[in-house]
Amino acid sequence: MHLIYGNIHRLITFCLKHKANKLHAFWSILANRFNGESDVDILVKYNSDIDHNHYADKFTSNNSKIASLRYAMFVPLALMIAAVVASCHSYSSAKLAIAEDLNEAVLALTKENRELWTRQDTIAALRQMHETTHKPLIYQASDVNFRNSALRNEAYFSLALVDDKNEAPKIQGDKIASDSIMLVPELAVDGLAIQVQGFADCSMASVFAASDQTFPGVLFSLSLLSMASMFLWRRKEVGMPEVGVAPTGSAAHLLDGIKLTPMQRQFARMLIEAPGMRVDKAKLCTALWGGKSNAEESLYTLVRRTKAALASANIEIVCNRGDSYEMRLNN
Repeated sequence: MHLIYGNIHRLITFCLKHKANKLHAFWSILANRFNGESDVDILVKYNSDIDHNHYADKFTSNNSKIASLRYAMFVPLALMIAAVVASCHSYSSAKLAIAEDLNEAVLALTKENRELWTRQDTIAALRQMHETTHKPLIYQASDVNFRNSALRNEAYFSLALVDDKNEAPKIQGDKIASDSIMLVPELAVDGLAIQVQGFADCSMASVFAASDQTFPGVLFSLSLLSMASMFLWRRKEVGMPEVGVAPTGSAAHLLDGIKLTPMQRQFARMLIEAPGMRVDKAKLCTALWGGKSNAEESLYTLVRRTKAALASANIEIVCNRGDSYEMRLNN
C-alpha cells in the first residue's frame, strides 16, 4: 500500500493523461508480501468519451513490437556464432599454413643435406645417440628460410635412425609437425633409414596472432552493434518511464484550458515535473528570479495568484513546513 500512497500524485497524473476515470489495484500490491518479483494487478475504467479502438490498436501494436524484438535478438546471436566459426576456421588455416611451411623447409633441408646425413659416420653417430639417450638428433632452424619469419625461433628438425626393429622416438608435447621424410642410405640393411621431420613449438596465442581475424572481427563488431541497437530500440519502443520522472507531456495536458501568465505556467510546470510534485522554495526562487533580493515575497505573490487560477481545475498548491511547495491533484 505504501507504494500507492507514495505515488498517488503520479498515478493521478497518469490517469488524467490517459483519460482513465478509475484505477483499481488488487492482490499482492495491497499486501505486505509484495516484493520486486511481484506483479502489479490493476483494473482501469476509462472515460465514456474514450476511443477504445485506439487503445486496442496500441495494445496490438505493442505486442507486435515485442514479438519483432524477440525474433530480432536472433540477429546478434547469429552474428556472434558466425564470428566464432570464422575465427576457428582462420585459426585452423593458420595451423595448416605453418605445417605447410615446415614441409617446404624439411624438403629443402633434406635435399641440401642428403649426402651428409646418409654417410656411414652420421649413421653411426645417430645409432650411438639413440642407444645412449633414446632421443633423436635435434637440428635448430635458425638458418632456415621460412615464409613466416617467426618460425625461425620456434621451429626445429629431428633426425632419427629407424629400422625394422626400432621406431623413431616421439617428440613429446602438443606441437605442429610436418610430414616425415625417410632417407635410405646406400647398402642399407634391415630396413635402415633416417627419418627427418620438422616441428613448430607454437602456442595457441602465437597461432591466433598469425591467423587472419579480420572477417571474424567484423562479424563480432556487427554482433555488438546489433545488440546495442536492440537494447536502444527496446528502451524506446517497449520501455516504461523511469520511477520518479513524470510522463512526457503530462504538464501540458494538465494545464490545457487554464488561463495562466507565462510566469505562473512556468511555476506550475516545475511542480508537475518534479519528483513527488514538490520543489524547494530556494530552488524556485533561483529558477524564477535568479539572485533577486525579494524573491521570496515575489514567490508568495506568485503562489497565491497561481492557486486561484488552478482552483477551477481541482489542482491545489500546498506549502510544506514553509520550505517547499507541493502540487496536489484532487479527483
